[in-house]
Amino acid sequence: MPVSPAPALRALTFAFGLSQFFRSCLAVIAPELQRDLQLSAAGFGLLSSCFFLAFAVAQIPVGIAFDRFGVGRPTRWLLAVGVASAALFVLAPGGPAAMLAQAGLGLACAPVFMGLMHYASVQLPSARYVAFIGRANAIGMLGGLCATLPLGWLTQQLGWRPALALAGLCLLAACAAVWRTVHDQGDHDAQREAPLAMVGSSLALLGRPVLWTLIPVCVAMAAGTSFRNAWGGPYLVDLFGLQTQARGLALSTLTLACFGTALLLPQLVARHGLRATVLGWTAMSAAAGAALAGWPGGGAVLAHLAFMALLVTVGMLHPLVMAHGRELLPPALRGRGLGVLNSFVFLGSSLTAWAFGQIADLGRRSGWPLESAWSAIFGCAALLVLLGALAYMLSPRLAPR
Repeated sequence: MPVSPAPALRALTFAFGLSQFFRSCLAVIAPELQRDLQLSAAGFGLLSSCFFLAFAVAQIPVGIAFDRFGVGRPTRWLLAVGVASAALFVLAPGGPAAMLAQAGLGLACAPVFMGLMHYASVQLPSARYVAFIGRANAIGMLGGLCATLPLGWLTQQLGWRPALALAGLCLLAACAAVWRTVHDQGDHDAQREAPLAMVGSSLALLGRPVLWTLIPVCVAMAAGTSFRNAWGGPYLVDLFGLQTQARGLALSTLTLACFGTALLLPQLVARHGLRATVLGWTAMSAAAGAALAGWPGGGAVLAHLAFMALLVTVGMLHPLVMAHGRELLPPALRGRGLGVLNSFVFLGSSLTAWAFGQIADLGRRSGWPLESAWSAIFGCAALLVLLGALAYMLSPRLAPR
């Protein structure tokens, strides 16, 4: 009797929610981390980038492991690394230990969403795949939501260390659930390949011009989500003076916007097609980033939050771009192909987190008004999103299904 994939999909979705929490939590507690760990703006940017750099570097090895061993084995071992890293972050006495812990958490979260997509693509019929991933993406946003107002409230009441200790216990529960339920075996053709040949075939994917129509939009998504993952908090402090709970409430609106977008996008795909949906949404997000670059401060915070929400929701295109890439590759290369594309998403996150910190630090050293520094940061993000949209216009159309 075949085993239902539902428990494994639930376990991976729960782990994905925690991944969203850990990639987003620094934004709310940024000032407290900078104070307790003695970090400058550039140091905070480096702290945030450690997570995404480790996440990005792991993508191709994880994709190879998925093709060879299945999703379960690499995911449960890396989640175990994450449990230890969460404990290190809670106990970190300063910046270097916290950066090491962030890298470990990045490794732990690296296989989760790609694993969910890969496992679902094998276990579910094609007609259900995009709809399921859209729903899972929306459910995962609940983890991001917990990294906003609830985390801000707990931090204000207890401090950021006890709050993140609770998140570490949840990560332990997710690790146990994946260990118990996800037992797939990988692709038979991929298992006949030598490990070095698999690495070579992964790198050879970069020689496929069709993937380079998707890679710039992968980086563009990272430019938008940086404001939910890290830089939204410092922005709201610098230009609007919001305290911890108020920052959490403000950033929760961004996560709710992402939640709504994740539910809306499958409907737009059904009506207009995947490619048109991605192009339309990136264009709107680029326009929102340009508006913030021209008007970074002053006036009501709600207006700026609305623009920032539209910029941030470009990250919700992730499953659509991955689904597009998946259709362009043969089955034995899909794990590696998703790894290559995902590596650029998180290399982009690491790069933008670091670059925005460098811009902020340059502005402070040069005596720029705060509005000018944030205008430059938002302008950089808008430009990256625009370039991603232009490249994606060259992507192949998919046959309707």
